[in-house]
Amino acid sequence: MTTPFLVKPAGSDRQFSAVTDTLAFWLPSEVDAVPVDGWKNGEWQIAGWVAYWQNAIPWLAERIRQSKAFVPDDIARAINSIEADSRERTRRMLDNAVEFGQALKSEDIQVILLKGAVLAAAYYPDPSSRPLADLDVLIRKQDLRRAVEILGELGYRFYSRSAEDEVFLRGQRKENIWAADNVHPVEVHYTLREEYAGIGYNLAQEMWANSRLEPFWRDHEALLPRPAALLHHVCAHATSDWLIQRGRLMQIDDIRKICAKMDETEWGQFADSVPPTGARFVYPALAFTARYAHLNIPAPIIDTLRASCPAKLLEWIESTGLSDNSETNPGDRSALGLAVAQRLSNSPYDRAHFWMRSLFPRRWNLSKRYPRLVETPFWMTGYVLLNADRLVHIVRRRL
Repeated sequence: MTTPFLVKPAGSDRQFSAVTDTLAFWLPSEVDAVPVDGWKNGEWQIAGWVAYWQNAIPWLAERIRQSKAFVPDDIARAINSIEADSRERTRRMLDNAVEFGQALKSEDIQVILLKGAVLAAAYYPDPSSRPLADLDVLIRKQDLRRAVEILGELGYRFYSRSAEDEVFLRGQRKENIWAADNVHPVEVHYTLREEYAGIGYNLAQEMWANSRLEPFWRDHEALLPRPAALLHHVCAHATSDWLIQRGRLMQIDDIRKICAKMDETEWGQFADSVPPTGARFVYPALAFTARYAHLNIPAPIIDTLRASCPAKLLEWIESTGLSDNSETNPGDRSALGLAVAQRLSNSPYDRAHFWMRSLFPRRWNLSKRYPRLVETPFWMTGYVLLNADRLVHIVRRRL
């Protein structure tokens, strides 16, 4: 049986845009108004596809139950089935986080849990309602070799590496990405660097300074980021996704839930942690989320962040939304690097750094294109292949 919502359904660009934006406004709102009452089968097919790929099926299923919205039977069954799969997957992934954390602790290796696992266990009333595609953890680089050995002992196999992390998998891939037994990835970060068109923003030092042992899952404790540090990291990651048109519905709920739990002291810590040059990596995520959900952010903080952003970045935020900056956008992503650099650049240095990193990425950041080549002494040949491929693409577009 084919998994529903894997294939993009038929529909115009306008329909996809309308459905995506409706979900972005409706899902985090109160259920008094039900803007989906007039939807037909086509709109619900699109809604299921959007929610599936934007980590929001449990959110959509719960909102449908609360609002009693009419959904065609076959689509309702598909949504409910994937919701059950996703919830069980989250429970298993959280168990995996405990297993890996305890194995590292037994070797006196500190590990900080990041993003989805923290959000699910510490911020969602029902942890299983927050889908988990993978586990993200932060360790110190000197502990990487032993951590890799422990992952091997637990049945994980090496998958890929970049300049910031190594990825390991356990299990076999399934057609349904939210299946409980679909492959379970662990991303082992030894730095916490988001890169935006060659412009880097590293939060590892802040995370080590602002994490503490907290209750986590099934009576276990784990080292978790404090709210201000978590919000900083989640916003930096979400901004990166929105900039490259990978924004997701679930990011709206993640940021909304963190903000709702922050008190005055934590907002002060958050403001102190974001330097003026870092506002451009944080403000977009908050601004987009505030468009769709209520965020109780102190006005001086949001005003200061906005004032530190480049004008082109603010123009982009004000003129686009989730439908433009997610999988829903039908446009070609191949030219995004230059556009991102133009929005983020504060100086000629930023622009020069963008061109350098665009033409000559870090060695391990070539691994997604040339995984075997980067393991050899001839890895710099990847620069020739990468830029030749770009040149061919540009010529084809011109022709």
